[in-house]
Amino acid sequence: MTKFNTIHNNKASSTLYRKNASYKGFYVLGILMLSLIAFAPVVDAGCSCSGGTWDPSGFLNSEVGTGQPAQPGSAQNSAAGNSGNGTAGRQKSFDRVASFPNGAILKAMKSVSSSDVVMDVSNTDSYSTSHIKNAIHIPSKVFLNGEGNLKTDEELAKVLGDAGLSRDDSIVLYAGKESSGEAEFAFLVLRYLGQKDVKLLDGSLADWKAAGLPEETSENILPGKEYGPMVKPEVIAEYQYVKSGQAQIIDVRPFVEFGKGRIPGSIALDPANVIKGDKIKIGADLSTVFSRLDKEKPIVVYSDDYSRSALVWYALQLMGYEASLYTWEDWKAHENADAPDGTTPAAAGSKYTKLGST
Repeated sequence: MTKFNTIHNNKASSTLYRKNASYKGFYVLGILMLSLIAFAPVVDAGCSCSGGTWDPSGFLNSEVGTGQPAQPGSAQNSAAGNSGNGTAGRQKSFDRVASFPNGAILKAMKSVSSSDVVMDVSNTDSYSTSHIKNAIHIPSKVFLNGEGNLKTDEELAKVLGDAGLSRDDSIVLYAGKESSGEAEFAFLVLRYLGQKDVKLLDGSLADWKAAGLPEETSENILPGKEYGPMVKPEVIAEYQYVKSGQAQIIDVRPFVEFGKGRIPGSIALDPANVIKGDKIKIGADLSTVFSRLDKEKPIVVYSDDYSRSALVWYALQLMGYEASLYTWEDWKAHENADAPDGTTPAAAGSKYTKLGST
């Protein structure tokens, strides 16, 4: 009996020892894991990366990946992880319209009502495939003549009147691709003609469908009206004003073209820097992109493409800047007239500034 008890006690002690050893093992493992977490190096997602021989003063808050420094803690960086599950809810509830000083020119999708005239300005055939219910179709390219220049005031008014629009209508614009600049260009034209109430839809047709909002494929045609324009000449800049130096000049052509020749004193800005994904960046990020600009001084945006310049012009409008639009072709035409050898004068030897992205 004593022998049995001894064996039994030894087995029990052995079992207890093994259990204690297991517990100690888990305890030690836990301590090691906590130590690794506590002393692991912190990775800075907004690291400063540099390359090439660019003058740092010529760039502004560029993203990692462009080879230029990013601003740590910027709104853009903090929003970079918004695609994760932990922030999905916050992103959905974020009010983009309220993030802009002049958000009144942007229309949230679910605030579109039956009293609005919705206008699809896509230059592709996407309208016939699908469009917002009751939307009419006026491709933005119809605002240009055969030479690619803006039509006369009378011609523009006729386009809108024939489409059934009046200056008193509440108009909401959208294009098949939100960041194409087509809707922004149409917005500029309507603003130029004095449209009282015109906004851009904050979302693409894909976003509209994803939200479960009504769509259709049938064409909508409104009865013609007499469109009475009240032209706002300050929307389109003229040569003498641009040459006077009264305004800050932003060149939004491809940078290689900027290098070949530009209006003296111009600032280079790639339109891609005002968008993220297929949307215009939120107000905090645009504020960083435009941080080198003087908000008390007017701005002229120019290009050889109305959609490119209108995209940046509209972003400036959202941020409350006083901005107008100009064309490179008009500058060349006036400068060539004054150049006896027929060449295009350019500020190729001047120091340039390049606005970057957040």
